[in-house]
Order: sequence, then C-alpha cells, then structure tokens
Amino acid sequence: MIGALVGVVLTLASVVLGFTVHQEVPAVDRELHQAALDLGPTFVDTAAVVSLVLSPGLATIALLSLVLRALLARDALPAKGAVLLAACWSTLFARHVYQRVRPVEFPKWAYPSGHVTAVTSVAFTGVVLCGWLARRHFKLAVALACTAVLITAASRVVLEMHWFTDTVGAILGVVGVGLVVAHALRLLPVGVGSRREQS
Repeated sequence: MIGALVGVVLTLASVVLGFTVHQEVPAVDRELHQAALDLGPTFVDTAAVVSLVLSPGLATIALLSLVLRALLARDALPAKGAVLLAACWSTLFARHVYQRVRPVEFPKWAYPSGHVTAVTSVAFTGVVLCGWLARRHFKLAVALACTAVLITAASRVVLEMHWFTDTVGAILGVVGVGLVVAHALRLLPVGVGSRREQS
C-alpha cells in the first residue's frame, strides 16, 4: 500500500510540474540548455547514439516480447509485465494536455519526454520482473535501470530535443503510475511469496 501511495504522490508531482512549466521556461531549464550547447559536437554525437539505442523502439520490442511470452507460455507474470509496461508508457499521452514547446522547432510536444518515458517504462518493468524472476540480481537491475534512464535524459537535453524538466516529469510520471499499477497487479512488494524467487 505504501508503494501505491508513493506512486500517487509522484504522479501528482509530475502533473504539477507539467502545469508549472508548460508556458514559461524556468531558469534551471535555460541554464542547463545553455550548458548543453557549450559541450561541443563530441557530446552531441554521443548523445545521438544513445538516443538511437535507448529509444521508444526499445519499449516496443520489450512490450511485444512480453506479450509473445505470455501467449506462448500461458504465464501470468509476463502478461502482468506487459500491462505494467503499457500503463507506464501511456503516460506519454499527457503531453497533449500540457502542450509545451521544445527548445527547438519540432512537431511534437515536449513534456514529458517520449524517449525518457519509454526507457523509464522498460527500466521500471524490468526491475519489477527481475524482483520476481532473479531476486539475487535485483540491486544490479536497479543500478542498470537508473543508469539507462539518466543517460537517456541527458542525451535528450544535449540534443536540444527537450528541456531538463521534460525528462524529470517523464520519470516522475512513469514511476508514479508504475507503482500504482504494480500494486494493483499484486507485483508489489517484488518477489514476496513467489515460487520463482531465487536465493
């Protein structure tokens, strides 16, 4: 229940942040945007590679894999994982409510970041499933998930595709909704009482 309550708080924080920044760019966004411009072409090239690998395509592959696994194995866990991933990823549609413009001209709204929403959705779902399937690797999964999300967020700012707060809002929204949905699916606390748990 605590996880679900934390999820509600994080989701509300994402909503409040979205309405706070959707019309006026805060100082932290302007400063970090300028800092990103000062990094130079090497960082831009690296960020482009990161955005290519850690992208919404990753979430598509993960979702299809979970659905296929659930159908072939008739296993409830991957099915729940697919529902969790889809619910987390669906927070992207909130951008149509805020309609925030990007640092550069682009036909899609900025808040929340699509790349960060997708990668965070995969990361969150992966961590939850790891808690059920390979508990001994849980800490490693959390570390890898956090690293992937932070690298993705940084790459989007460096590429001038998003403001810093776009990435923060994406993380808050995904983790918030993820905690609520994971609680509803009885996936929290992770691995408790599971026969799949590995010591």
